Amino acid sequence: MNIELICSGSELLTGKLNTHASFIGSKLNDIGLNLTLVTTVADRKKEFSQVLKDAIKRSSVIIVTGGLGPTFDDITVETVSEILNIKTYKDEAVQKAICQYFEKKGIKNPTQNNERQSYIIEGAKVLDNRFGTAPGQMLHFSYLQDENKKVRKTIFLLPGPPGELHPMFEEYVLPFMRSYQVNIKKTLIIHICGMAESLVDEKIKPTIDYLSNDDNIEFAILAHNYLIDVKVSVSGENELIIDDILKNINQEFINVLGDNIYGYGDDTLESVIQKMLIETKRTISVAESCTGGLLASKLTNIAGSSLCFKQSVVTYSNEAKIQILNVKQETLNQFGAVSRETANEMLNGILNLSKAEYAVSITGIAGPDGGTNEKPVGLVYIGTSFNGNNEVTKCMFLGTRQDIRDRATNCALDLIRRLILNTRNKRIAK
Repeated sequence: MNIELICSGSELLTGKLNTHASFIGSKLNDIGLNLTLVTTVADRKKEFSQVLKDAIKRSSVIIVTGGLGPTFDDITVETVSEILNIKTYKDEAVQKAICQYFEKKGIKNPTQNNERQSYIIEGAKVLDNRFGTAPGQMLHFSYLQDENKKVRKTIFLLPGPPGELHPMFEEYVLPFMRSYQVNIKKTLIIHICGMAESLVDEKIKPTIDYLSNDDNIEFAILAHNYLIDVKVSVSGENELIIDDILKNINQEFINVLGDNIYGYGDDTLESVIQKMLIETKRTISVAESCTGGLLASKLTNIAGSSLCFKQSVVTYSNEAKIQILNVKQETLNQFGAVSRETANEMLNGILNLSKAEYAVSITGIAGPDGGTNEKPVGLVYIGTSFNGNNEVTKCMFLGTRQDIRDRATNCALDLIRRLILNTRNKRIAK
């Protein structure tokens, strides 16, 4: 069965990142289905019409994203209507939902343009949009093939913004696509930190090589800003056998990767840290310089963070380091703001301020300017502490300014995760 994705939007051809293919492709892959073709097309009727006609001819399921808004360049519904020769009608329930959406935002009278979004293709099922005004649509239609044989095809019209598309896809499209699922397919995503991608590959290669002749088992590895994901997918007809295979593979990876594995699936470094802190009833505070609050943002981005996160300061300037964290002027003069000694005094400062059990400090050179031969761009010192026992780690990161900030943040999270894990295990051992 061919499943085709059409991403409509001129902005997608002029620099805006399009994540729809990776999201939809991943979700379909998880149930044993695959996209056969992905096309990005501008909001011009001639080009969009041709792409749509070709997709209808060759694919059983067509998913269209974008072009459902209220503006002149949102042409998806009218173009699909014309090509399929099916009329549209104004759906009063949809119009009412649009008005209610605006009322919640304090807007009593939406513009007339928004009324365009209430037009539905006859016979289509309305897919409710809980996070925007543009409803999705699912339409089954007959298509006459060359041999004069009618076949049923399905087209989905979904909004472009990811915050609207993702929940709509999971709520409506995915359950429908599961009806085409032949085999059971399960996926295990293993999150790793603190190892180079090449070393991870070397460690897990014997397991992958041993299973390389089994077409029902797939492996993938992805590295991104100090973090590595290993994805294992197993297909088959017997769910118990699939679960057993995944369990054995996971154990093999645990044996060779150990504590470098920090989580699975939806786990993040910060969610794992929060869970351990809450379990041990301990708290954490952070002092940042070059990362500018990224670490604190990650640690507080999870519901329940108030149970374990006490305080954060961003001491970007030397003056702030001195005034807020009591970093000594002599330390800055002798060693500089980016140094082991400054990171250590930043730790002491945030511990004195917050009285937390754990603390993290970060100071470095994110670039693109400011580096020297002795202290190049990418040099970062990360301090971690438990009950006043400080340790400072010297790191070198490559990449853009944002890459360095992201990698430093992820490295700091991993260092504090390992410290919490170590102190928790010692506590359990006692």
